[in-house]
Amino acid sequence: MSSPLLRALQVAGIIAQHIKAPIIEITELQEACWGEKEGQLKGNGLWINGWRNGEDIKGAEGYADFSSRITRGLEKALQHKGPVLIVSHGGVYWVVQEILGLSIIDLGNAEPVFHQPPEHPSHPWGIYPLSEERNLYDYE
Repeated sequence: MSSPLLRALQVAGIIAQHIKAPIIEITELQEACWGEKEGQLKGNGLWINGWRNGEDIKGAEGYADFSSRITRGLEKALQHKGPVLIVSHGGVYWVVQEILGLSIIDLGNAEPVFHQPPEHPSHPWGIYPLSEERNLYDYE
């Protein structure tokens, strides 16, 4: 599954060639519209944290609407036979982490991770890096 935005589609295309799988675009998995902040670095996180906490940014998609959209996109993705591979964006991953009840971490561009579903409803999800470049913590 992939966001329809160019960088995600390019990465999905590379992966699809190697695993011989089709790319299924899911519009709801594209990054947020940042309005007047589009193209600006998130810096020390002040404006992005404010946005995630409900502050409006002129011309931007609100975080609650963004989160709802991403949730719909994940539901679409999970209707496909698994395992499901999603190629998307950092903001999308924040919502995924919230849905799974995980602490929010930022991944680098094209940084792959694997999410292991809990063996029991009372157990947490596991998150594992698929690259040697970063050692993510395990939620178990």
